[in-house]
Order: sequence, then structure tokens, then C-alpha cells
Amino acid sequence: MGARRTTIVRITALTAPLAAAALFAAPGQALPPHPFGPPALTIGCPNQGSLMSLTGGTGQSGPEPGIAPGWIRFASFPAAPPIPAAGQVTVAWINTDTGQTGIANLEGAYPYLAKTVYTGPGNVMATLFGSINLGSMPLCQANPTFGNFVA
Repeated sequence: MGARRTTIVRITALTAPLAAAALFAAPGQALPPHPFGPPALTIGCPNQGSLMSLTGGTGQSGPEPGIAPGWIRFASFPAAPPIPAAGQVTVAWINTDTGQTGIANLEGAYPYLAKTVYTGPGNVMATLFGSINLGSMPLCQANPTFGNFVA
């Protein structure tokens, strides 16, 4: 009985720290949003003396606070001045694992637009593009940028 007890004590001594680490592990850090490829060239905007600016885009998949698994929050933001006055940015995506597709207009207060869409779980390829209105000035175009995400 003594050898068995010694074995149990040794096993407990070896596994207790691992069990404690698993039970009391700190919550994981949320991953930052994943950027699309290069920022979208935004051309034809005669704003503040420049005919070009850049529009950035990100995608953040769940599970994260406010983002369930299978969903991705797409967002756009100015990546370089000048910042146009108003605009509509659109994301089109395809889930290459399931074949699901979709198109969504980002929402919010321009220039910071976002929308969380259900893409289904899997690998997602997306493109971000849009048109930008400068009030009385003509429309300009945010050329497409592409990104790969995992939902």
C-alpha cells in the first residue's frame, strides 16, 4: 500500500500545477481586427488641394465581444488625409468553404463605417470598395481592396 500511495502523491504533485493553470488561466486577449490588403486608393476627390487619399479596411471575426462565431465585423476608416465629407462603402464576400456569398453596405458615422455580417464558419475572401461624396463636389471612387479572413 505504501508504494501505491507514493505513486499517487507523485502523480498529484506533477499534475496539480497543470490543473491549477487550466482552472485559473487569465482570459485570452481579443485579437485585433485583421486588415484588408493595402489601403484602397481613393481618387478624384478634389478636397484640401489633393486629388487622392487612402481608405483602410479591416475584418474581425468571432468569437469576440459582440461578434459570434461565423460572423465578421467589416470596418472602413480614413488611412491618409484628406478625409472626404461623406461616402458609402460596400463589402462583398465569399466563404470559400461553404459557398455562401453576400454584399453589405457599411453603416455608421462617416468616415468610420462598420457592419457585422454572417458569413458562416470558414475561410472568407472579401473586397471593400465605395463611392465618396464631397457635398457639392463630384463623386470620387474608393478602388477595391481585398482581404482573407477566417470566420
